[in-house]
Amino acid sequence: MRLWDVRAGLQALQTLGRLAEQTKAALARRIQGEPLPENAQATLHHALDHLSEVREGFILSLRTSAVPSFAELRALVERVMMDWSVWEAMGFRFMPASQLARPGDQVFFFHHAYIAMGILPRLPDYAVTFPHQRRPTYADIPVPGTPGEVLDRIEEMEHVVWVAENADLESAPADSIRRTYAFFEASAWLVAMELSRWMGRRGWPGLRPEG
Repeated sequence: MRLWDVRAGLQALQTLGRLAEQTKAALARRIQGEPLPENAQATLHHALDHLSEVREGFILSLRTSAVPSFAELRALVERVMMDWSVWEAMGFRFMPASQLARPGDQVFFFHHAYIAMGILPRLPDYAVTFPHQRRPTYADIPVPGTPGEVLDRIEEMEHVVWVAENADLESAPADSIRRTYAFFEASAWLVAMELSRWMGRRGWPGLRPEG
């Protein structure tokens, strides 16, 4: 997708909003102990692929000036760099490419995810639907403040979605499940509001509009 292609951008945003809404619904079923139909299982698989692209976008967007300490910078490098020695031991050789590969949608996906993390604690009451929660609020969920915390949150969500797809959800920490559900809720809400501004639409299927 080219960032200057408005039509393609709106289509990507629409697809992203639909995935976020469907992922939220699939997680709600798992949280309430309901079996997942095949399409919901596929949704979680797509959500995991999406979070992988969010992680790639984070890596492509990271600037060393944004990292508050050398120790955190070193830890980030160790977490995102791959140990090529295993592949070399298997006989693979990596040759330099004649051209640099252009990033795809990863940066767009990360920036959207980063904004969703930021607005999450300020979601309006009507947009908060986490099951079995007394008060409709995510105000207690902190916004990641450093690149290390952002990567922690991405990895946490990857783990929760993987568990929801492949294992017993009770094996994931309850707070992690709530933060992951809240992220997809914020992501869907953000898309709804953005599309309403671009396309003159009041809201998004499954969400109540502002005002």
